[in-house]
Amino acid sequence: MQEKLNFLGELGIFEVSDYIYQKEKFTSFIYPSVYKNRIVKLFKVLLSNNCKFNCLYCANRRDRDCPRYSFNVKELAEIFYSMWKKRLVNGLFLSSAIEKDNNETQEKMIDLVEILRKKYNYNGYIHLKILPGVDEYLIKRGKNYADRLSLNMESVNSEYIRKIAKEKDFSKNLLLTLKKISELNKENPLKNGITTQIIVGSSEEKDKEILSFSLYLYKNFNLSRVYYSGFIPVPKTPFEYKKPCSLKRQIRLYQADILIRKYKFLPSELPFDRNGNLYLNKDPKIIWAEKNKNFFPIEINKANFYQLIRIPGIGIKSAKKILEIRKDGKIKSENILKKIGVKLKKAMPYILIDGKKIKEEKEEKESEVYYTIFDEII
Repeated sequence: MQEKLNFLGELGIFEVSDYIYQKEKFTSFIYPSVYKNRIVKLFKVLLSNNCKFNCLYCANRRDRDCPRYSFNVKELAEIFYSMWKKRLVNGLFLSSAIEKDNNETQEKMIDLVEILRKKYNYNGYIHLKILPGVDEYLIKRGKNYADRLSLNMESVNSEYIRKIAKEKDFSKNLLLTLKKISELNKENPLKNGITTQIIVGSSEEKDKEILSFSLYLYKNFNLSRVYYSGFIPVPKTPFEYKKPCSLKRQIRLYQADILIRKYKFLPSELPFDRNGNLYLNKDPKIIWAEKNKNFFPIEINKANFYQLIRIPGIGIKSAKKILEIRKDGKIKSENILKKIGVKLKKAMPYILIDGKKIKEEKEEKESEVYYTIFDEII
């Protein structure tokens, strides 16, 4: 039992939340994730790693020579509930390889979460993966028990899917299923919404293509999040010698995603190199500011919300605080900006306070704490 749990838990690495930014996990099946600036422990496991598909990059691919395990639905429900009662985990992230039939595998996954809700009266967090191509009635049933549903899109169009997963139909298996989830979610929205995952670096997709597709998904499917899972080469697969996706590339994609999703940037505004990829050496917001000098300097006492959030070092919270403070009068000191969380070193070249430039100050040492840029990350 423990061997099976460890093995199917280890394969959870390929189902992204944000543990990768924590540099370690608690166990082979308990992963740290960030929610509202606190770390929570997710029980993250596959129901089975027996897969009918032969995706070139995947650890569960049909032709890979590796141990194969499957959980009985009741035993896995009991294991999770026991760990939750002992406060070893805060929630469940359930996924699975696709066995002989998509619907049959999905039904087992839903049976498991139904047992937790009905038999054990478990009222905690459940993130349930929806498998590509499943029938709509199963999505409806799964939605009754989950806080979040997700489906892995894997890539951004049919051309790239053919390079990594020839047996999957991008439009019918993936995009259509995500559309069904989205339409059902409009009727009675899930507490934690719906998400998807893109494998970055498994084919030759460009960051500009990825972010343009993400914007399409946000606008048309009302997704809570798009996750960018860096490709990791797996032994005994056709891609075992392929170069892994760099952590820095994933971070830049997440930073650019926030600019699109929350700061209302368009992908066409973002800075890309000649190959259509984000620059790795700097935050894309800073590069945008450097390339758009005609937009600056911005007078802190006159700028509207959308002008403020375009300034490096000023986020959504600090922009709102600036507007709140201005109701009582002008901001006359940089110390006020510091107190409300403005990163003054970043903002200084781009702002005026009451018509004046800020004097240069000593360099602030800032370490890039990766997970703090990912809000509501579970």
